[in-house]
Amino acid sequence: MSKREEQRAATRARIVEAAADSLVEAGTAATTTVEVQRRAGVSRGALLHHFATHEELFGAAVGRLVQRNEEAVREELDAVPATGDPLLRALRVLRAVLRRPSFGAELELWAVARTNPSLRQVLRRAEGAARRDLYRVVDELLGPEITQSPGYPLVGELTVQLLLGLAISDVLHREDADRDRLLEQWALVARPLLAAPAPPRPETPPRRHDE
Repeated sequence: MSKREEQRAATRARIVEAAADSLVEAGTAATTTVEVQRRAGVSRGALLHHFATHEELFGAAVGRLVQRNEEAVREELDAVPATGDPLLRALRVLRAVLRRPSFGAELELWAVARTNPSLRQVLRRAEGAARRDLYRVVDELLGPEITQSPGYPLVGELTVQLLLGLAISDVLHREDADRDRLLEQWALVARPLLAAPAPPRPETPPRRHDE
């Protein structure tokens, strides 16, 4: 990579970092291109060179937020004792990560995308990679003892959906004791599901010729 290319890459990374910081600290509405430009310390031309639209900037910022969430998993994992039920331990770690401001910023972007088709299209691409990263982190966190169980595909999917739902409800309600009990109950329910054979996939009906 040439010196010029290195400078361009560094400028782009600085812009993305500034956008992620603004989304976390100030929210989506306040994360204007002018604000990101100010935080990154770049010219208007430099910002537009890397990100022609506001939506493209948000899409790149989501990628950085995902990286921060993965780093948070390592931090939370180091902070909890490596004893007890590994499934419940993993659930608590993931729950703590999804309560962090960086994930809250992702949720806020999802809400805005509901009425912004351009942003929704960009986020669908960005979140495709983010979703794969999330499931990879979940798999690593749970470990082979759990992920190799026959019922894990179902349990893994339901676990992610449960935790995402809790993260959304936390915006208004954060009853920690109730959430802890729910995770304990889900761990109890999930155990027999892990041991059960995975259900067969439904057959896809044949397409009609006129479709």
